Amino acid sequence: MSNKPRQRFGDTAVRLGYVSSEQVTAALSEQARRREANGGRTGPIGSLLQEKGLLTPTQITAVLGHLASSDLPLTEDGIRLAARLKVLHAGQSNVIGLAGSVGEDAAAAAAEIAVALAVIEQGRVLLVDADLHEATLHERFGHPRSPGLVEQALQGQSVGLPTALSSLDVVPAGTLNESAVAALMSPQAARLVAAWRERYRYIVVNLGDVLHRPEAAVSASRCDGVVAVLRAGLSEKPELRAMQQMLAGLKVGLSGVVLAQPGKPARKRA
Repeated sequence: MSNKPRQRFGDTAVRLGYVSSEQVTAALSEQARRREANGGRTGPIGSLLQEKGLLTPTQITAVLGHLASSDLPLTEDGIRLAARLKVLHAGQSNVIGLAGSVGEDAAAAAAEIAVALAVIEQGRVLLVDADLHEATLHERFGHPRSPGLVEQALQGQSVGLPTALSSLDVVPAGTLNESAVAALMSPQAARLVAAWRERYRYIVVNLGDVLHRPEAAVSASRCDGVVAVLRAGLSEKPELRAMQQMLAGLKVGLSGVVLAQPGKPARKRA
């Protein structure tokens, strides 16, 4: 993890020549006034600059790209969906699940959204790999698979591992053994989620296949909303209907739909 001080959005926008330092100073003053008027809650500085007509969405993406490490999955699709999720889930702490029958698609979408939230959000973000059977997030962020979620659920301890972004931590899946599935379905795991809520503004959970893995469905029940990640051309409509029915039974809302293109890292919201 880098020890360099975190760059500010406004400073980077000025350095890239998109806005002047005077415009950023004025926007920061406006942001402070809105924060005071709204009880401490306000939008990111980039959104305010766009609202004033000083930045375009393309320029905002370019600034965010400079703020994030080059090896992190920051995409325009991830930023757009993250911005939508911020509107849908505007509470003090929010647990958002990513679910899909193709594990690599759900994991990739979870990573993109978590990174996007980390660079546009003013609070801390936690990315959790709860897909025990196709765990990959530890590899994406350079950590071992274990100890991770399974061990933390068994021990009742919450530990987020650092990433290249100071505002983003990650929890790997942990060891897949005879007690792993039971650990994710246990009351200890529920208490772990409660502990995350106290420390992070957004908790993004890679659920995996909620339709065929009981522990994934239990993890989904602890979320404030779930994004369905469907492989384009792979029975996406029947899968979406089944997922909607399951989430309705769990009393969890569907927060969005992402179509994953085979062989392409880019994703789009349906």
